Amino acid sequence: MVVAAAPSPYWFVTRGTGAMSLVLLTLSVALGVANLRRMELANLRFVVDALHRNVALLATAFVLLHVVTTLLDGFAPIGLLDVVIPFRSAYRPLWLGLGAVSFDLMAAVMITSLWRHRFGLRAWRAVHWLVYVSWPVALVHSYGTGTDPRAHWMLILTGLCVAAVLVAVAARVSTGWPGNLPARLSAVGAAALLPLGLVAWLPSGPLGSGWARRAGTPPSLLAAAHAATTPSAGSPRGAASATGAGRAAAGPLAVSARFRGRVRQEQLGPGAAAVDISLVVADPRLRRVHIRIEGRAVPGGGVDMSDSQVSAGPVSNPDRYTGRVTALAGATIQASAADSTGGTVQIVAQLQDQGPGGAADGVLTARSRRAP
Repeated sequence: MVVAAAPSPYWFVTRGTGAMSLVLLTLSVALGVANLRRMELANLRFVVDALHRNVALLATAFVLLHVVTTLLDGFAPIGLLDVVIPFRSAYRPLWLGLGAVSFDLMAAVMITSLWRHRFGLRAWRAVHWLVYVSWPVALVHSYGTGTDPRAHWMLILTGLCVAAVLVAVAARVSTGWPGNLPARLSAVGAAALLPLGLVAWLPSGPLGSGWARRAGTPPSLLAAAHAATTPSAGSPRGAASATGAGRAAAGPLAVSARFRGRVRQEQLGPGAAAVDISLVVADPRLRRVHIRIEGRAVPGGGVDMSDSQVSAGPVSNPDRYTGRVTALAGATIQASAADSTGGTVQIVAQLQDQGPGGAADGVLTARSRRAP
């Protein structure tokens, strides 16, 4: 029997806020492109301006919530710097990088809007055009990294968003027609590129087979997804299923990944000390590992262990496994921990480099065995 874990609640929030961010950003862009103030609606000028501004602020709020819940979810190895520095993530670097580009563009627009009086109208207007660039970038990002590209509701939502922007472009271009005809025709041509590009890309991209691998998903996550969707011998066909495109943790746990962490030592009393080791592992299934070793203080640093505590797990459940250190050999720590179902996991952390301030990095391996 294969045991599958339910997705983190953060994942559901991430999906919802991502979709809502796309809808709100689309509405903000459509209002800006249509420029209703020029359509003999001067009496609605302040209403349109307020609506455009409030929708943009709400879209920014949902984007921030989308980013925060993505980081808290811990499924993908995404760090805080990956949110603002494009194309550096270990998880789908190109497509996640496009999300970072869109986020940076929106942040630039928001900052210049809040301090518009300091930047001047011309500079603000130039930066403000970036929001029109962030929208298609965000749309492509949602398909490149999202888990719902094949869902009917996602395809319908995308079609409505694209249609809304195209209608806004048509409304803007038709106002004052045929004045400045070359610019108007250029706008129509540019607007038509997005739906044509999506129709050409999606079938062989996110809607095609093997997209997770081709998009740059780490092999460890692909292996977990494969295990989650493969029934074991003697189990009914289809008894094991992966929820959320391979988010389920299934079968025996096998982890081998690098970590970054911090080592701190504190005095507990005369001759007694404790060493706290906090690790962030480049594998979502054991993202957080904390090791505490207590005992007699050793001259020059360290302790002669008499007691220990170990906890490990994903960001959403960092105490999923709890146990004790079983062996110490120089910079190598061996531990055994168990979860609430009786399954045990053997953890080996090898500290390779220790820098100033207690910073450390190394390699962690873990193997689990489920109790009979």
